[in-house]
Amino acid sequence: LLPVSMDLEGKREIPSLGLILVIDRSGSMSGDKIELAKEAAMRTVELLRPKDTVGVVAFDGQPWWVVTPQKMTNKEEVLSQIQSIQSEGGTDIYPALSSAVQELLQVEAQRKHIILMTDGQSAGNGAYDGLIQQMKGDNMTLSSVAVGQDADTVLLQTLADAAKGRYYFVQDPSTIPAIFSREAVM
Repeated sequence: LLPVSMDLEGKREIPSLGLILVIDRSGSMSGDKIELAKEAAMRTVELLRPKDTVGVVAFDGQPWWVVTPQKMTNKEEVLSQIQSIQSEGGTDIYPALSSAVQELLQVEAQRKHIILMTDGQSAGNGAYDGLIQQMKGDNMTLSSVAVGQDADTVLLQTLADAAKGRYYFVQDPSTIPAIFSREAVM
């Protein structure tokens, strides 16, 4: 006799993740905001597995690669690099986001995601439509976190919607670490 049910048992493979964190380090982020942003990035790194890839780009007027995209083989080094972020300068989102997309194109991962966090208005106007098309072509998603009333909420929500990600508006910066962790797990 055959068994009534024939269930295949086995582990579900969690897809590898390529994650780039794009963090505003402008002067307006000084104090608690930048510390919470660093804590959020560090908690996210703690959640990643050795086969995952992470990159961290901080930006003011220009992007600055804190952690170039790399496999999670040395978490301690990545965490110390994140800790070195200092706040200063203005805010220009497009160059940092463009740089993140270009780097993520080179990453071999089954899921590719960018988390963008800022508390300000972008000084420059970039060609976001072309960037979004490039992201869609490589199955990248983007979630954005607007911190406070001064953030460019319209731009951040538009980017998240167009790139099939999620948009978060945060009044209380202490919720940033939980949002980043949730995004990494999702």
